Amino acid sequence: MKQISLGSVFHMPWLEYRHTTPEGDVVLRLRTGRGEFERAVARVANPYDIPNPFACVREYPMTVAYQDGLFDFYEVCFHWDDPRIKYLFALYADGGRVFKLDSDGLRAGEGTDDISECFTFAYAYPAQPMPEWARGAVGYQIFPDRFRREGTPENELEPWNSDRVQSAFRFGGNLNGIRAAVPYLKDLGVKMIYTTPIFLSDSAHRYNTFDYYQVDPLLGTEVDLKALCDELHQNGMRIVLDGVFNHCGLGFAPFVDAREKGKASKYYDWFFFDSLEACGYRTFSHEPYMPKLNLKNEACAEYFLKVGRYWLEKCGVDGWRLDVSSEVWPDFWRKFHAMMKRINPESLMVAECWDDSREWLTQGDMFDSTMHYVLSRAIWKRFAFRSLSVAAFDQALNDAAMLYPKRNQDVLWTFLGSHDTRRMLTRACGDVRMLHGASFFQFTFPGAPIIYYGDELAMEGGDDPDNRRPMRWDNVENNATHAHYRRLAALRSAHEALRLGAFRTWRAQENGLYAYERFTDGERLLCVLNTSGEPLTAQLPLPESLSGNAAVHDLYAERTLPVWKGLTEITLAPGEGMILE
Repeated sequence: MKQISLGSVFHMPWLEYRHTTPEGDVVLRLRTGRGEFERAVARVANPYDIPNPFACVREYPMTVAYQDGLFDFYEVCFHWDDPRIKYLFALYADGGRVFKLDSDGLRAGEGTDDISECFTFAYAYPAQPMPEWARGAVGYQIFPDRFRREGTPENELEPWNSDRVQSAFRFGGNLNGIRAAVPYLKDLGVKMIYTTPIFLSDSAHRYNTFDYYQVDPLLGTEVDLKALCDELHQNGMRIVLDGVFNHCGLGFAPFVDAREKGKASKYYDWFFFDSLEACGYRTFSHEPYMPKLNLKNEACAEYFLKVGRYWLEKCGVDGWRLDVSSEVWPDFWRKFHAMMKRINPESLMVAECWDDSREWLTQGDMFDSTMHYVLSRAIWKRFAFRSLSVAAFDQALNDAAMLYPKRNQDVLWTFLGSHDTRRMLTRACGDVRMLHGASFFQFTFPGAPIIYYGDELAMEGGDDPDNRRPMRWDNVENNATHAHYRRLAALRSAHEALRLGAFRTWRAQENGLYAYERFTDGERLLCVLNTSGEPLTAQLPLPESLSGNAAVHDLYAERTLPVWKGLTEITLAPGEGMILE
């Protein structure tokens, strides 16, 4: 008989392990040792069916939704009209062994129907829905100064082909330039743009904001921002702004006043004046030109709540991406979230958190989404650094998928690079095949894939600020990488399974082949990808949904492959993928 590690069995009646979807479905998850149990069942009852709620028990078989090197993560999703439920788990191992997990813990050899105490899922009101437009949407990140400029260039701007990309140099990209690019973005398949900060500053990156109520004049005016928002909305697209509320710039009027007047300033407690930093006040990182804000101060918090509200109402922006979210007083984010949903229930609130973001997402009272760096690191390690085997890559993906409730998974921002990181092509030492492979995976995995401007043109860029080179508008025509991204975005838009479907690993092979299913109730697709640097040919067993077909069709390359005894032969170049139906 298999040895069972009883300490691996885990469930908590909270967060990602127990939640409701906006549709009112209950989701239960259970962790066990990998491969140790033959099946698991959730036994569910109404706590008010007296005297024994489990006399009318309903049984829901669970499936292994995710796996890593150590654990199986079972999951079941079911609808229950009365949100008040009790539940426990029955686990079945070889040799007829049965285990019960309830609020008293894990026990073996006991009946599973005689229950007096068990987990209670009381008053399980459905979660608030995510903005429908954001679910699975293709996004596009813009660094405004380097994206596109329209109009007569001002004096002292860099030529567009300049290599002086440090933050002290301005290229003059502007809001009207972004507006002029809307047809290009729409043709690419973009549904949402996210811009790094646009407010008054003395740097190209504008993360050291001087005035949160003034668009930087180099970018344009408030009128220009409103025109951009309107243009995007008319084309079925949305816009998310970057909110830098963790810190400000030296020219921010309250900081100027507090620095000059000291404790006599009414703004003194908006900041942290102490000896922690050599400059005499706390900062973002150790950068004296970005003083840290104290959002625990009520007046400071109220100021920035009004800033967030102003741009939602005045120009109709659709969301905020909030910088350095994990270092800001959490109650401020709760207030900000409530404000956003009150002003526009369809607005999106995104965290810039580089690690596990459950603290900020899963309770539903702060962020809707996060920049999914946990996933990005796994992609980099497989496609760029070659430091993860296919099996380890798969385990990392399953762990990342397990982190968050279902409602969050559809809106997580997945990305290959950003203004803070090296570009994917540069990480991959210029191997465009690995950029294509990584982007294929990005567009066929759950979440909202975000393109960093120019990645679709195979732009390169090292660490900040080299990753902020001006957009290569001269390299759009006949660009194979552009065609690749355009194809992926079109397929994602056309197929709900790619946009919103569940994810299950199918095969993870040492030769680099990685296959995974994406499925909804009405559609099942098999994504197959060569993650290695060498060509591969393989006989691929097909899942039940495809194994009985005479042939399968690759949606990406528009080719048909014969099926023989549940197998199909695939030949893939490095980084090449196919989507089989």
